[in-house]
Amino acid sequence: MRALICADCSAAGEFVLREAHKFLTAFTDAEIHVFSVIDMTVVSTAGLYNSTEIVKSLEEQAEDVNKWAQRIFLGQTINFSSEVAYPTESILEKVKSLNAELLIMGTHGKTGLGRILIGSVAENVLRHVSCNTLIIPVKHLSNG
Repeated sequence: MRALICADCSAAGEFVLREAHKFLTAFTDAEIHVFSVIDMTVVSTAGLYNSTEIVKSLEEQAEDVNKWAQRIFLGQTINFSSEVAYPTESILEKVKSLNAELLIMGTHGKTGLGRILIGSVAENVLRHVSCNTLIIPVKHLSNG
């Protein structure tokens, strides 16, 4: 099975990796891909400031996701990638390019104004994804 795990550099992202690991232990032959999207919205908003420095910092944070994955999936081969993009489109494209059979990602469970302003990546992905999907609630770990 080819599994794609989407995680960011936050306590919620690390939690998603840990939960994905628990789930995937049943699939000893799983091909595991970890993907971290550096949100283009943040980068474009940061363009008002020093976007080069901000992108570099966000790329370093994405590398932390790789380190967490390597530690959590110790002894297993992990394929890691990250990119600066709009999350929904990027995740859907990654699912398609990998021909993923399973997508695992978290949701912060935003409601009300937070959801209107920020949107729900998990919901948007779920509406369009073509493979089995495991959504892990991480609201208890986020600020929203």
